[in-house]
Amino acid sequence: MKHIIISFFFMFFGAAALAQDHTYPALFNVSGVAHGDVLNVRAGPGVSHDIIGSLARNATGIEVVGTNQERTWARVSFGEFSGWASMRFLARTSPSWNAGLPTPLYCYGTEPFWSYERLIGGGNWSDFETPGEPYAELFVGHPAARGPNSFAMDLDSGSSTITAFLRRGICSDGMSDRDYGIIAQFLRRSGGQTVLYDGCCSLVR
Repeated sequence: MKHIIISFFFMFFGAAALAQDHTYPALFNVSGVAHGDVLNVRAGPGVSHDIIGSLARNATGIEVVGTNQERTWARVSFGEFSGWASMRFLARTSPSWNAGLPTPLYCYGTEPFWSYERLIGGGNWSDFETPGEPYAELFVGHPAARGPNSFAMDLDSGSSTITAFLRRGICSDGMSDRDYGIIAQFLRRSGGQTVLYDGCCSLVR
């Protein structure tokens, strides 16, 4: 991955900045949309912006990475894209960040390509040379006496170890038009080599 981008979207949306506070990223369900209708996803936070997609009236597990400053429009991620949907038709379901780092969690990076899927008690690492290596989770937590905006994980596969640092913030994978809500760095030690990987994490695949 060439770039981890923290962006306030001024160059795209003028003064309609993306706000990410202690509640995001989070999962939402579509709610209150009339039968036979859909929730439009727009290019910007407002009905004057073009429609770029839609969510089914009963869609669940929609990831929101932040809102506009007025908290009336949500920045939603789906597939390889992100757009804006009205908060009026979204109902939050999870997670509670005060309860700790969410599970499952899906982390990705490019140049080189890698991924880590966090499951209960551990997870699986994959890259070009390792199609799927299970790791036990030895430690996970946020900095002492600080809020849950950043976390660390210690992982061990028996033949290699990983120390991961994750911070909530807007992240770009450098390839798609999708925004992620977690910035990640994975320090992997394997076969006498230590490599630092940059990437992003999502609450959904």
